Amino acid sequence: LDYLNSYFTQFDKICAQHEVTKIETVGEEYVCAVGVVPRDWEVNDALGHAVILHRLIKAATEILQVQRDSGEVKLKMGIHTGPVVAGVIGQKLPRFRLCGDTIN
Repeated sequence: LDYLNSYFTQFDKICAQHEVTKIETVGEEYVCAVGVVPRDWEVNDALGHAVILHRLIKAATEILQVQRDSGEVKLKMGIHTGPVVAGVIGQKLPRFRLCGDTIN
């Protein structure tokens, strides 16, 4: 777990730096997104998709650089586009989730 945590901590910092929203980690998967929080909607309305997507691409590039620098880990990365429903689910341990064909 320490090994995985060290990488996810680096990914958290990269995402925060580029205003990419971390959604969740599931096992060995790290899920993040742009365009799912109100501030992103405002940027999208004012400036279009390119600004938001550029942040995602910059973060992805830096995450892949972590792989190249380490030489220990091989990452697979996918980028999906399309509609999602976003919201907080649960009461005991509430989580921000994305649902829909794009994320599943």
